[in-house]
Amino acid sequence: MSTVKVTIVHDEAGRIVSIARPAPDAQVTVLSGEGESVLETEVGEELVRELATGKHRVDVAGQRIVPYNG
Repeated sequence: MSTVKVTIVHDEAGRIVSIARPAPDAQVTVLSGEGESVLETEVGEELVRELATGKHRVDVAGQRIVPYNG
């Protein structure tokens, strides 16, 4: 399984607002809105599309992606 770097914008509750997967050599600045934060992490390539389905959220305290159980 290969991993890719993703940038995730999420709200204060950890709900994912958007996902960016820039090319490895790209110079990208991801902006967030009021009450939102940005998490840069690496995930398995097969998880990238699934992140947009609402089945995952960001554990704000742990700064990691977790399954959504709500």
